[in-house]
Amino acid sequence: MSMPVCCTKYENDHVSTPLILSFDETLTFFPFVLEFYDWRDGLAMYRAYSDGHRELLEGSCSFYIEHIESLDGGKAWIESIPAELVNKARVYADLGVYMLKIAAMSDKARQLLSQRPILLYLVCERYPLDHEHVLSLCELGQRNILAYLGLASCRSALRFIDRIQSDFSTRSVVIVIHRLLDPETMTFKLFRHYKTITTLTLQVYLQWPTLTGTKLGFYLVKATQRERLKINQILSDVFQLGYRVLDVDSVRRIHAITSYDELKQLHDRWVIAQRTVKFVPDPSCDKAYDIPFAGNSNIVPIRNYQQLELEGVEQNHCVAIYHNRIIKGEYLVYKMHMPERVTIGLKRHYLANGRASEIYTVDQIQARNNRLPSYETLETVYSWLDSMKSVKPYIG
Repeated sequence: MSMPVCCTKYENDHVSTPLILSFDETLTFFPFVLEFYDWRDGLAMYRAYSDGHRELLEGSCSFYIEHIESLDGGKAWIESIPAELVNKARVYADLGVYMLKIAAMSDKARQLLSQRPILLYLVCERYPLDHEHVLSLCELGQRNILAYLGLASCRSALRFIDRIQSDFSTRSVVIVIHRLLDPETMTFKLFRHYKTITTLTLQVYLQWPTLTGTKLGFYLVKATQRERLKINQILSDVFQLGYRVLDVDSVRRIHAITSYDELKQLHDRWVIAQRTVKFVPDPSCDKAYDIPFAGNSNIVPIRNYQQLELEGVEQNHCVAIYHNRIIKGEYLVYKMHMPERVTIGLKRHYLANGRASEIYTVDQIQARNNRLPSYETLETVYSWLDSMKSVKPYIG
């Protein structure tokens, strides 16, 4: 897709007195101060050197709105900006000021910030050092912007974006949103029954992806922090018990749970049932798994049922329940050592005609005891998976 050229003119004369941001040069090695002009001057920003030389700041300054407000003169600088726009940009952490700057320079960007601020955020996040590129993209239609960014660009993707109410204070949120908007997998459709998608909704998805859209998934989002903790403490055991008591509807029963008490009752019932049922793994437990992607020294494939069971024991979670899906070629499991010890689950995607594709996406990344993975871990896993896209899967 070609992108329209956007040329921005800058005035040398400004009507406002700039907000000055200075740095201790001995600590930062910045031989300049920053000059921020207010809304009347289009929020023009410069690097000003002691010799009188000034350079236009063409990208993000990485300051939070709250940081600017805390400076002498900062509150007045923020108050020069329409309050509606400030309120829209405030939740976008270190890109909030950059988004306001872009909105001051373009009517189309101002409309985006007012109507679909997340879309403007995604553009600014992709091009934090090139506001000319950001301004050019703002001239495109909204669906074309998504397509240019390599994201799903259908109307339902825009509706998904409209329902996100996250504070964007962690990088993990951005990574998850990008992955959900993957145009090949369209994973965002899992959230079609959610009226709002909060940071907590996305965290529950990260921790228990298979629960998204289920009754238990909805309950986890609405539950108190104490109730979520209690559920997390036994949920892995409940999945494992359902597998071992040979209840063919175990997953459906778990998904239908709407309270901790219900889950605990199911847990206790299966504990009793387990005493009367002798668990005998099916004959496929001795079969080696097909590994289409070899992994590396840090990300190691799980190659058989014994390794899968050991991984569940070491990490204290229920990964062993995926054995049958792995045997069918629907799922892959890897263990990663650095930057933290996690289990990675990859699910295979299928074409509209039901045939298996060669596309695998992250289904879950579980640290020990089903803890949420760190941002660094997400980056490592997704970077590895992206590198695998250029490798043709080998099915031995």
